[in-house]
Amino acid sequence: MLFSDRLLAALDSKGTEFWLMFNENLGSPSLSLFITGDIATSGTVSVPGLSVSENFTVTPGAVTTVTLPASVAVTGTDSIQNKGIHVVADDEVSVYGLNRVQFTTDAFLGLPVDILGTEYFNLGYRNINVLNATQFGIVATEENTSITINPTVNAGAGRSANVPYTIILDQGEAYQLRSTLSSPADLSGTLITSDKPIAVFGGHQCANIPAGSVACDHLVEQLPPTNTWGQSFVTMPLATRLRGDTFRILASAANTEVFINDVSVATLNPGQFHERIIDGPAIITATGPVLVAQYSNGSSFDGVTSDPFMMLIPPFEQFLGNYTVTTPASGFNTNYVNVVAPSAAVGGINLDGAPIPAASFSSIGSSGFSGAQVPVSLGSHNLIGSLPFGVFVYGFDSFDSYGYPGGQSLAEVAIVTSLQLSPQTATNPVGTEHCVDGLVTDQNGDPVPGVRVDYSVTGVNPNAGFANADVNGIAQYCYTGSNPGFDFIEGAVGALTDSVTKEWISGARVCDANRNGVIDRDDLRLISRARGQLAQPGDLRDADRDGRITPNDVKICTTRLD
Repeated sequence: MLFSDRLLAALDSKGTEFWLMFNENLGSPSLSLFITGDIATSGTVSVPGLSVSENFTVTPGAVTTVTLPASVAVTGTDSIQNKGIHVVADDEVSVYGLNRVQFTTDAFLGLPVDILGTEYFNLGYRNINVLNATQFGIVATEENTSITINPTVNAGAGRSANVPYTIILDQGEAYQLRSTLSSPADLSGTLITSDKPIAVFGGHQCANIPAGSVACDHLVEQLPPTNTWGQSFVTMPLATRLRGDTFRILASAANTEVFINDVSVATLNPGQFHERIIDGPAIITATGPVLVAQYSNGSSFDGVTSDPFMMLIPPFEQFLGNYTVTTPASGFNTNYVNVVAPSAAVGGINLDGAPIPAASFSSIGSSGFSGAQVPVSLGSHNLIGSLPFGVFVYGFDSFDSYGYPGGQSLAEVAIVTSLQLSPQTATNPVGTEHCVDGLVTDQNGDPVPGVRVDYSVTGVNPNAGFANADVNGIAQYCYTGSNPGFDFIEGAVGALTDSVTKEWISGARVCDANRNGVIDRDDLRLISRARGQLAQPGDLRDADRDGRITPNDVKICTTRLD
């Protein structure tokens, strides 16, 4: 069954309301929003502070482009401007932003209001004395929003490093902070908290990556709140690059140990990050929640046509099962999607209606995931699979580039501390349905809705699937067994796992004395009345298989009531 055929209660990057902004680029930008949806719908893009408003319609499988004037971009180093962009749709849509100036371009995945939070750490890039403009932006979604910012370096109009300050924003107001200090000034790691949900955009006006490489390029991504960060990531290198990509891994909790391909590389405290070049597919894990970004390096780094961009890597427990994405309409001759998927789904992921060949994928270490770098033409593209997978869209041109994640779930995976499957053991006749409940809870034992639990079945009836936790924190997975014998069912939320055992038997079940397919009190009465009788071979009343019907058989069958 394909993802589109399933009804899931997931918090994700699709929504009906967004508050967005464009940070300042280098020059006068062409600003575009790309809007997609799974069903036909309509809506409005507006900038209330500038009296800008445009209606739009969405056709499933296609991308609608809304162009905004360059004046919508927020400017300044420490400024509040009434330039928040409000996107409202009748049905859920995905929104991507493109900030385009020739030779300095980047794109971001928009996040809807329903998943925004009140705690963020900024992630961008540092100044290296070419264009010193490390920056971030904030948009308020409600009136009278109090926001406290603790900058990592001196910035703006007298904002001192490690000295928190508070600003007040009304709905639709946007704030931009920039540091123009010399290298290695970096606003990454700045803690941003608020009393109401806000949207945060990290990046750099025009960054050189890594230090010593030319030329600079705009960086931007909308940042997820810390409660949606994860601990398990799988990544593929950017196509065409020869010496790897720059990565940053940012922590939100104390003593977070980071591993790359199972090797410990850093221990981080809140707001600290680890940066390194990774050449090849990689597994990134951490002992606490982290935010991971993959950066394209400058053209001079490896002599390849390219330029810097910033692209967030969702944890694999936040992958989705279908995406509609797009390249810019023009200006980029080379465009790719990186696809990262469970190895069991390889061969079952379709791009624009055709399977991506299994030969395109290569395994990512021992993670159980595989990745592919797939060239795509200009325009919109649809991807769908049988299991959740990750999609990353990017492109290159002469000293220019862009990149963004195709979408992600945004459940509160960072607060999940326990996964418990039930029932621990069960017996069913072949040909019937069996369901497993995965209870997802936080450190207080409270349920965490929306979290995806991945299930794998090994044994006589191999299977795989997933379910999202309901309001009670229960993610229920059901399947039908065709073969007698034992199955072992494992549930996973990232690296957190639990397992149960299932026995499938041919014909009626032990304890089903009247053979009606249900073990109930009628069966208990029949077994009790037969106490003392000798049991025949295969007698369903003889639960302990001792050859005689006894009170112990009644006791055992009492525990097996349906």
